[in-house]
Amino acid sequence: MPTSDSDSQQNDVAVKLGTLLIAVILNFALYGYVLHQFLSYLEYRYKDSSRLRAVLLALFLLHTYHLSTLFYLVWKYCIIQYSTFKLPRVFLWPFSSSPIVTGVITSFTNVYMINRLYRLTGSKVQMICAAVPAFISPVTGTSVSILSWTTTTHPWRQHASGLSVFSVLVVFVAISQVLSAVLINGLLMRALHKSRSGFLRSDTVISYLIRQAIQTGLFASIFSIANLVTWRCFRTTNVFSIFSLNLGLLDTMAIMESLLSREMLREWIERPNDTDVTLAKQSRAMINQQ
Repeated sequence: MPTSDSDSQQNDVAVKLGTLLIAVILNFALYGYVLHQFLSYLEYRYKDSSRLRAVLLALFLLHTYHLSTLFYLVWKYCIIQYSTFKLPRVFLWPFSSSPIVTGVITSFTNVYMINRLYRLTGSKVQMICAAVPAFISPVTGTSVSILSWTTTTHPWRQHASGLSVFSVLVVFVAISQVLSAVLINGLLMRALHKSRSGFLRSDTVISYLIRQAIQTGLFASIFSIANLVTWRCFRTTNVFSIFSLNLGLLDTMAIMESLLSREMLREWIERPNDTDVTLAKQSRAMINQQ
């Protein structure tokens, strides 16, 4: 049976606005957890450098701005235009600015992770190898934003003729994000594994740090691959936004988890009855490199 215009409109609302709403709800939930991490960081009163504090403040402000733009997007689509929803002909500015915000957040995260890698290994070769794919993603993400501001066709329109370059850039961004996450965290895991001493307490700390690196690389890779697959296969829906709009929050959660875990690891190292004083000092030095 042929579908009526009202049925087609309801399908557009369910498929496109429904997935967008899920993406925003997930972003709001992850933002709440990141906010909890920031407040915990302030409560512990860590004596970190002013540069690191400035980076953390910038990350918090960027996430707050990003969430506010997503709320505007929901207000625009789900409230103002809900009863007369039509496929948009162009990108709204919150969509266009999202890759730039994610790219800046990813840049801060990559600098932090590469700095950790260099302090652990002292190898400039590994640092350069990790830095190359790490900064390709923000650059191409910025290109995606610029192109989305100038394109005249929204990706929701299935037979878009002017999106070939745009699609290639989106694929390139996703691939570079996966390569960056795997390379940086893989090198960190390798460096940490080489630091094992055979002592239970020290190896427990190292195992915890390795687990952090695995989690960081795994979640970032899963979201990047899912973003790529859903963009290629379900472009006429908003499923890809569930992953693309939340990548930056995963990176920030990884940084904050690394910083907040220092207190717990120090307490583990400085427990009584630790007979190996040298081992305790080495473990504390490794934690300070977080």
